[in-house]
Amino acid sequence: MLTILDKRSNTTNRAAVICSVKKWFLEIPFVDKLRKMAGSYFLNKEMRIRNREVQGIGLDAARSIGIIFNAKDERTFKQIREFSDKLRAGGLRTVKALGFVPKAEVATFLQSSQDFDFFTREDFNWYYKPQGRKVAGFISEPFDILIDLRLSKFTSLLFIVALSRAQFKVGRYRTDFKEFYDLMIDVEDNSDLSYFIEQIHKYLDMLDGSDQARP
Repeated sequence: MLTILDKRSNTTNRAAVICSVKKWFLEIPFVDKLRKMAGSYFLNKEMRIRNREVQGIGLDAARSIGIIFNAKDERTFKQIREFSDKLRAGGLRTVKALGFVPKAEVATFLQSSQDFDFFTREDFNWYYKPQGRKVAGFISEPFDILIDLRLSKFTSLLFIVALSRAQFKVGRYRTDFKEFYDLMIDVEDNSDLSYFIEQIHKYLDMLDGSDQARP
């Protein structure tokens, strides 16, 4: 009997096994801890070499706004969408949002568009730094204001905040994150996203940055 082996099938199976083993290895608690330690080291290194001119800009003066958020469920996405539409102010300014999806796949309700994009854990390098075309494109945007709407402490996304070319960066107050933001909003741990958004809008409204932001 003549048996013909499909080399392509063997190659595919071998690649799948290697990928599975690699994933298992990287998720070992000890290895995961080392990866996070390396991530903190490289993040702090990025912060030391950054060169950015900070300009306190209020909503009235802002013409471009970037939003970072955790796209964990449909309710959160709808809140971010409503906030984005409100900030857009009838087309007076551009608003772009980048959402992190905790799961491996992007849910059907999270549809990318010209002003909304998403990335997953698959876009992390070995020390949890977000990479890829979508992340790089967002970082390169010279936003007047960057708003980080994450309430949870997820260090990996701080790479985006740190590397962003935004002139004014806003986020939740944490004692160990002071160097990443220009304006920090202090809210209770049990605060929900709608309240956090309300506070951000309130304090950005209070900023009269027109003289600082525009010649």
